[in-house]
Amino acid sequence: MLFDPPIDLLVKVTGCRYMAAVIVGARAKDLINKISASLNGNSNLAIDYAAEEVARGEVVGVKSN
Repeated sequence: MLFDPPIDLLVKVTGCRYMAAVIVGARAKDLINKISASLNGNSNLAIDYAAEEVARGEVVGVKSN
C-alpha cells in the first residue's frame, strides 16, 4: 500500500486520482521493463519509486486531443 508520498500530494501534482494512477502505473511498468535487474522483480519497489518521481514532478502525463 502506498503511504509515501501520500495520494493527496499525487492528486495535487497530477490533477486527479485517475491521472495519478495512470501515470504512476505507466512509469512503474517502464521501470520494470528497463531496469528489472536492479529491482529484483519487485513490482512494489517500482511503484514506490514511480510515485516518488511523480510527486517530485520528474514524471508528468501528456494530454492528448
